[in-house]
Amino acid sequence: MSMKNIKKASVVSVLSLALAIPLTASAAATTDVAPATTDSAAVSQSANTSIDVTTPTTGDHVITPQATDGQIVDRPVAGFNDSADFDVKAGYGYVRLYLRNTGNTTITFTVNQGSASGAEKYSGTVKPGKTFDEILNSSKPWTVGKFYVSLSSGSGSMSGKLGVRTSTNTNF
Repeated sequence: MSMKNIKKASVVSVLSLALAIPLTASAAATTDVAPATTDSAAVSQSANTSIDVTTPTTGDHVITPQATDGQIVDRPVAGFNDSADFDVKAGYGYVRLYLRNTGNTTITFTVNQGSASGAEKYSGTVKPGKTFDEILNSSKPWTVGKFYVSLSSGSGSMSGKLGVRTSTNTNF
């Protein structure tokens, strides 16, 4: 068998497998049907257990869509002062800030809207060896716009990681 024929056979095998896997998975996901008798009908079941099948209720295996947007991901923090900016996009008004302090000095941070000296939305401190990982605004989403995280340490150089994510809800 020539090398050309082996390549063709390999491609055909891979394509056949790629087609077979989704068919097998979708066949396994079908709804069971009652055995056919002369007076039976197909059995169907809603995804929820509500009486009104068009209105799902909480806890009825309904998937709630959630989207997150990684604005700042594992950004190294260094020096005596540092800053980074992120955008809150339409529908992504909830903000989670992660700040891991691996240095020997306390890090102070502020989050401002519009500019580094704009309206302060949140502030806090992270002691050496500690991590801050919280949703900054769980009661109300922030408006669309640019936000700035300013970091400082008065007595020594900072060391750590900064992360900011935005989400459509508070389940992130």
